[in-house]
Amino acid sequence: MLMALVVALALAPAPPVSAASADGFLQRLSGFGQTELVFAVAGDPQGREEVWSQVVKALNSVSPAPKFTLLLGDLVASGTEPQYKAFADSAKALKMPFYAVPGNHDIRGDGAALFRRYVSDKLYYSFEEGGYKFIGLNTGDGQVDAEQMQWLQKELAGEGRKIVFMHIPLEDPRPGGDHALLGRAQADELHAMFASSNVVAVFSGHVHMFAQHEADGVLYVTSGGAGAALYASPEEGGMFHFALVRVRDDEITVEPQPVQTQVTDPSVEVSGPSGTIKYSLGQLMQMSSVEGASAFENRFGNFTGHGVYLGVPVADLVAAVGGIQPGDVLRVQSSDGYEQDYAYDNVHPTPQWAELQGIMVLAVEKDGITMPAWGDGPRIVFIPPDGLYHNTDCAATSAPGQGWNVYQSAGARWARYVSRIQVVPSGN
Repeated sequence: MLMALVVALALAPAPPVSAASADGFLQRLSGFGQTELVFAVAGDPQGREEVWSQVVKALNSVSPAPKFTLLLGDLVASGTEPQYKAFADSAKALKMPFYAVPGNHDIRGDGAALFRRYVSDKLYYSFEEGGYKFIGLNTGDGQVDAEQMQWLQKELAGEGRKIVFMHIPLEDPRPGGDHALLGRAQADELHAMFASSNVVAVFSGHVHMFAQHEADGVLYVTSGGAGAALYASPEEGGMFHFALVRVRDDEITVEPQPVQTQVTDPSVEVSGPSGTIKYSLGQLMQMSSVEGASAFENRFGNFTGHGVYLGVPVADLVAAVGGIQPGDVLRVQSSDGYEQDYAYDNVHPTPQWAELQGIMVLAVEKDGITMPAWGDGPRIVFIPPDGLYHNTDCAATSAPGQGWNVYQSAGARWARYVSRIQVVPSGN
């Protein structure tokens, strides 16, 4: 457990703090008023009602109640109207006002227009509360465009204290992480603007964990734990949560509030010649991915499973544990006991096989929905160029003793609930 971090504005920047602290983060600020302002922040529900509903209940149980909640984006999974309607209905249960900014998931497709219709009529805006100006930015596409930058410069002018909230942060709180604004130069420019304009704190989501650090007198807080798959271990701040913020006298305190849920994200163990790696759902979702439409033909000749799948190439997973050689077997096991064997050429298809089966991926998302709302994942999926994995494709891309030669259905190759992927050397 980390100790509380106390930083005076006159001191040099403290090192990043990447994990939650029971004592919260305490930063001394000169010039605060004598009244206390209490508000909450929460980020990245992503439509996972199983978690988000518990976050709402926990927020409603805080006493005294927060004045309002800042929602840091990714309210929905993929920017569709049914998802926005579901979020709007769920948000009615909050017993306090909320102010939201859009995330990258929110603005997919027609999502920006739907955000304006169901959440806020503006994608960026400001308001005043408790003697502070709150500035909500739209960083959903990974940047702040020129028009918004001009608006922001005007909003930052003046002597009053300010608090900024947005979705994608200036920098990823994890060492080597890449979930941040697309341009380092713009991130540096924004930080300089904040540090010179009486910005007390900057809250962001996008990275599914809790973290905080101080830089040049500005407190940066990441709070992305309101539903989406977690990106870190509990010790590193990976927990479902919201954060409670108290501003009083010359202090600002931010305390993560863990939220207990029944949701357990799946994990996948990958084994090969060089060892074993266990990937959490959050880790899989951060890896280089492939997205494409596909469906499979079942044993009755019907196509099912239609959707747009996002997944990690199985070849990448296998390469991380020493790779697979011709003649080896790739054995995929599911949490319900199901098992399928695949050949080297399924993982690394020849041009002829690639035309029939496409790339082999471990899918973690379908139509923008992750587990547990998408009940079949993680799942082996083939994404052929024509978007249809026919029975004839399966027959032509099944090695002796595997796939079609064992059970005549292309769908049987799309193993669900994958829990283990193992390279079995030739001859074993």
